[in-house]
This record gives sequence, structure tokens and C-alpha cells, in this order.
Amino acid sequence: MVNNLRTTMKKYLFIFTVIALTACKNDEPTSKYRQFTKDDLSHLYYNKDTLTYKGISIIYRDTVIYQLNNTDTIHVKIETQINSYYSSPINFENIEDIFGSSVIHFEKETGFEFGDIRLYRTVNSWNAEKFFQVRANGTNVFSGHYYPKDTVNLDTAKVLGKIYQNVYKFYPPVEDKTDIRLIYFAKKYGYIKIEKLDGTKIELIDKGK
Repeated sequence: MVNNLRTTMKKYLFIFTVIALTACKNDEPTSKYRQFTKDDLSHLYYNKDTLTYKGISIIYRDTVIYQLNNTDTIHVKIETQINSYYSSPINFENIEDIFGSSVIHFEKETGFEFGDIRLYRTVNSWNAEKFFQVRANGTNVFSGHYYPKDTVNLDTAKVLGKIYQNVYKFYPPVEDKTDIRLIYFAKKYGYIKIEKLDGTKIELIDKGK
């Protein structure tokens, strides 16, 4: 009886010691963060190819230069935000997922309202979930969506004499009432061409920094 009690006490003492040593081992935060891959970042308007996210929200602003209707040059501001969040209330890994968005707001006179790209990385083994959105003045929003396991066939596109690689091409159906004929989005460059059904279009001159 006494031996059993001593054995039990030794077990509890051992467990307590292990817990205490583990807790005092270092001062690292209990939460970790998923990280965007280099390919993920190529979809955002951001001035770096790599990023180690450490839990502090990132805001990056820049200006993109487009040609409007083959004549006018317009400077359009963009804003990129990168944050972490818990995508599920149950998170046994205690890992915060990462979210990034880049938004372009056009002047009303251009005929366009905005274009944006949103990325959600909730797993490490697949691609980030991607949302592409564009809206012309007074019409429905076009939304292109790719899930993490989707296979995407990218293409090339020639815009203002320049050949772009790794281009997403969208052709919204007329019944969607977006008033958009086509949208081209290239990795590392963002929206390189958007054209409406009436022929109004913007084409990339310079993507900024």
C-alpha cells in the first residue's frame, strides 16, 4: 500500500516537473501563423517576393498606371492588407490562418468602380483560396473563385505590346449583367486588362514598385 502510494506520488511529481520545464523552456508565443508562399504573394500588390508574417497587420499602398481607352493615362491607388485570423472556432494546432487582399479603386469617370484580389490560406498542403472581383459602374460584381484543390490553367496575354505570362482570363457571361467583356490578371502584375461590353477598357502601363 505504502509502495503504491510512493509510486503514484513519483509519477505525479514527474508529470508536474515535465509540465513546468516545458512552460519555462522559452517565451515563444503559444500561437503560430500560416505563411503565404511565394506564389501566393505573386497575386497581391506587394513589393516583396517573400514574407514572414509575425502577427502584426501589414498595410502596403502603391499606385498603378493604366491607359484608358488607348488615349488617357490614369494613376490608380491600391491598398494591400495582410492579417491573420482563426478560420474555425476549433483549432487544435493553435495556428492562425493568413488572409491578404489588394484593392484598386477607380475614379467614376473611367467607367469602372474597383478590382480586388483576396487570398485565404487555411492549409499548408494546397493552394490558397482565391477570389477575384471586378465591378463596372452601376452593374453587378464579377467574382472569380478558386478553391485550394482547384487546378488552374493559366495563359499568356499581350497588352500594349507586352507579353505577360501566368495570366488568369475571365469572360463573364452576358446574363450575369456585369457589363464586363473580359478580365486579364497576371501573377506579379495584377489586373493587366479589363474591358467592358461597350469597348471601354483599361490596360496596364506600370504596376508600381
